[in-house]
Amino acid sequence: MPYLGHMGVFISFWRGERALGPSFWFFFVAPCIIVYAALAFTLTRDYVPLPVFVFLLGASLAIFAMLSIGVIRAGEAHVAARGSLSPVWGSYVAIIIVLFIFGTQWLGLYQRTIWKPEEELFTTKMDRLHASTYDLSLSEDGGVLTLDGTIALGSTKIIRNLLSESKNVKALALNSNGGNIYEARGIARLVFDGKLDTRIDGECSSACTIIFISGANRTMGRSARLGFHQYRLDSTAYIPNVDIAEEQSRDRSFFERQAIDPEFLKRIFNSPHDAIWYPERTELETAGVITTPD
Repeated sequence: MPYLGHMGVFISFWRGERALGPSFWFFFVAPCIIVYAALAFTLTRDYVPLPVFVFLLGASLAIFAMLSIGVIRAGEAHVAARGSLSPVWGSYVAIIIVLFIFGTQWLGLYQRTIWKPEEELFTTKMDRLHASTYDLSLSEDGGVLTLDGTIALGSTKIIRNLLSESKNVKALALNSNGGNIYEARGIARLVFDGKLDTRIDGECSSACTIIFISGANRTMGRSARLGFHQYRLDSTAYIPNVDIAEEQSRDRSFFERQAIDPEFLKRIFNSPHDAIWYPERTELETAGVITTPD
């Protein structure tokens, strides 16, 4: 019966009946390498369930203890038979080193029992934070996309994706006090190229007006408000590599192409930058800002 034979060999080692050399190399070092490999493989995982850790800790600790006892007893027998201490002390030092190595692995395994959610990429975090400042929703029939909130970084990309997925969108409803002008221009381009209508039921002011005026047909609810102001052109508004006067002229030209009355545009771009001008509804209709009376 080979199994009993193998057990008998191990028992004789554990009792210290084997020579120190074979006891150390074959019955201690070789099994410890196997245990080390098993623990190291488990350490490659990001998360180790607590029951698995307890099992591995108990099993490896029990194996280490049994192997160490066998080597120590073989060392004692070696000293009794030959009186030489050098190999015995060497085996004891090896036991301490192996214990230290296993200890670091046990600590590493324990640390992996603590679940750590994956760290969010900075760009993903910023996209999430920006997206939290506004809400996008589709009407039940899928014909109207509503932008409610600040025009934030990344909003153009998200709206572009929604429009590509929702082919039935015919209009963009707005309720925003403005935001990033470059994103507003990007959304306006999507509206203009897609020949979408624009509508306001709440408020649309500052950069939001660029999006509204890009609409093919532009309507407002009776209680809605449209607010304009000029860009801040004084020296304190300096932005590196940006000519603010040129940026304002660019948007003014776009408004002209959208058939907005020139006299109305003068009023817009002569308004104080730190105050919002809310034209009366009749003014908006006369100037061509509202194209379809509500």
